Amino acid sequence: MDSRIVTADGTETFINEEYNEAYHSTKAGAYTESLHKFIKPTKILEKALKNKEIYILDVGFGLGYNVATAIKHVRDLSKDVSIHITSVEKDKDVFEKIRQLNIPDSLKDAYEIILSGNIEGDIYSVKKEYLDLKVIFGEGRQILKKLSEEGIKFDAVFYDPFSPKVNTEMWTVNIFRIVKRLMKDDGILATYSASLAVRKGLIEAGFRIGLVEPVGRKSYSTVATVSGDIPPLTEKEKKRLESSPYAVPFYDNDDLTLKKEEIKSRWELKISKNSNNINEK
Repeated sequence: MDSRIVTADGTETFINEEYNEAYHSTKAGAYTESLHKFIKPTKILEKALKNKEIYILDVGFGLGYNVATAIKHVRDLSKDVSIHITSVEKDKDVFEKIRQLNIPDSLKDAYEIILSGNIEGDIYSVKKEYLDLKVIFGEGRQILKKLSEEGIKFDAVFYDPFSPKVNTEMWTVNIFRIVKRLMKDDGILATYSASLAVRKGLIEAGFRIGLVEPVGRKSYSTVATVSGDIPPLTEKEKKRLESSPYAVPFYDNDDLTLKKEEIKSRWELKISKNSNNINEK
């Protein structure tokens, strides 16, 4: 049974039993992390105001904080914006967990909307005049692959699976290439991860990457785009990506079916070879 905990900003999250990780940063806070690592870095408010609509891909719906925070801030900005959100989620029990949370007052309206939907098969839907939300349940890689074949393009991607250590299959070059096909060229992907393997994988997939100021920890989080406006990499991080033996991406197979243990073991083998080559020089 997943256990509920209070994070640094007073908002609640759960420890996921399968992955033995919290859904959100306990040091930053669930709401604070959503706002500063996903909403602001993807510039959805600027795009929503300019285009009067916003298309968001949310990878890892979890407890819904990213979606709720996006809805709240876009609606606070303008009531005339159409919000389109497609979320990917593995666990169908997340709505039961959400109902156990003490939702902060600022997000209660957004969560009331989120919880007003209906589920049919593997798709949970909320349709309002201003909101089209779909949460698609299943294996994340296969959902993203199918979405990429439908031709939809997103302005922003909240990339928020569990960590590369435990959810490795969601952090490969192969899946990043698929996500890139799902994005508009000026779209921005944001993720909490500071992993060299993840950053190198995004570059390998054809993204330009940048860093977002730390919130709740020392490490900068990561943004990626094809041609959008993002902060630059520091010279220090450029050097790390060029010279560190750990700057090796994760790779899946073409069908996106490798188990995370296989992906991780292949990565560890490459890391070992890199380290040995450095020691021999």
